[in-house]
Amino acid sequence: MMRQAGWPIPRTLASSILAAAAALAVWSFAPDAFPRSHTSILGLAFFAGILAVVTGRLMCLGNAWLVLTAIATPALVLVPIYRPPSWVFPLIALVLAGFYINGVREKVPLYLSNSATERALADLFRKMGGGTFIDLGCGLGGIVDRISAALPESHVIGVETAPLSFLASWLRLNGQGRRNATIHYQSIWDTDVGDADVVYAFLSPAPMARLFEKLKAEMKPGSIFISNSFAVPDREPDEVIGVDDSRQTQLLVWRM
Repeated sequence: MMRQAGWPIPRTLASSILAAAAALAVWSFAPDAFPRSHTSILGLAFFAGILAVVTGRLMCLGNAWLVLTAIATPALVLVPIYRPPSWVFPLIALVLAGFYINGVREKVPLYLSNSATERALADLFRKMGGGTFIDLGCGLGGIVDRISAALPESHVIGVETAPLSFLASWLRLNGQGRRNATIHYQSIWDTDVGDADVVYAFLSPAPMARLFEKLKAEMKPGSIFISNSFAVPDREPDEVIGVDDSRQTQLLVWRM
C-alpha cells in the first residue's frame, strides 16, 4: 500500500507548543527544579527542545521538521523569560521563511531525503547506467551531493526556490568543487526535464497530479520519474521500491 505522509505543519506546531508549555509550567509551578539562573534557564530550554523532538517523533515528523521544532521550542521558552527586543522576531521569521516558505506558497514543506534513500537512488541510477538526474526541490542538496559523488560521469541537477535552502545546497556543492553537479534557483514548473534520464521529487500530495502531467509531456521515452512517498492520483506506479529505513520509505517509479 502506498503511504501518504501527512501535512506536517500542524504536528510541528503541536509538538513545539506542548513541549514549551510543559517546560514553562515546570518553571512556574516547580521553581526549585530550575533555580533562577542563566544556566538553569538554558537547561530548561534544552529540556523543552528534547521533549519537542521526542513528541515530534511520536507524531511521525520528518527530520527537517524535527530540526525546526528543536530550534523553535527553546525559543518559545526563552522569549517570555528574557523578553528580547522586538527586532528579534522578524529576524527569526525571515530565517524560517528562508527554509520553509514553500510550505505556505506551494503547499510543499521541506522534506529531506535520508541517507538510506540517497543510497537507494544512487544504486538505482548506477544500474540504469547513469546519465542526467534532476532533483525537483533539492532542499539542502543531499541527493545531488550523494549521486554526483557516486557517479562522477553523470550530470546531476538540483532545483530549489526556498532562498536559504538553495543557498545551503549551492554552497555545499560548490564548496566541494563538484563539476558534474549544478544547483539552480528555479521553480519546478520552469525546469526543462526533456534531457533527464531520471527525475526525482520529494514534495507533497498537493502538486503531484499537475507535476505528472508536466513530466509526461516533457520527459523522453525510456526515462523514469521517482516520487518519494507521494502517489500520483489515479496513476498506479510501474514499480514500488522499499527502502530499509525507520520510516519505511517507498520510492514510487513511473516509466515514461
